[in-house]
Amino acid sequence: MAAVVRVAIVVVYLFGFAFAALLLFAAVNPWVDQHEIPFLGSRFYDGAVFGAASLLCVFVVVRLIQGKLWAWWTSFAAGLITIGFGVLLFVSALHPRDDFARSESGFGLGIGLILMTLGVIPSALLGLPRIRRKFFLKRTLIGN
Repeated sequence: MAAVVRVAIVVVYLFGFAFAALLLFAAVNPWVDQHEIPFLGSRFYDGAVFGAASLLCVFVVVRLIQGKLWAWWTSFAAGLITIGFGVLLFVSALHPRDDFARSESGFGLGIGLILMTLGVIPSALLGLPRIRRKFFLKRTLIGN
């Protein structure tokens, strides 16, 4: 059964590193594609904010690999927040308020489903009793 726990934790690590890679692509993309309109209004701001978020994500995943309890809580909370954003986007796409929202509702439904899936998988894996015990027992035995 320990192998199942290891595989589940590795899946969570992979999700974290994949998210960090996506944030890094968002940081670099305005500099590569000259026709893209920056999300925050400036290429520098986009690069700085998304780059810092990517580094923060990698830092949390590395601390999760080290077994830190705060990293478990941070990862679990991030998964729940991602689920919440996915549900919000999904419901907003189901109830469009104008013609533009109605025309883009398929995109909103798709992104909402993707966000909900990307939030449910790591949160469910981190919420498994054996994985939770691994982090909480390490805290009580070592006292980090």
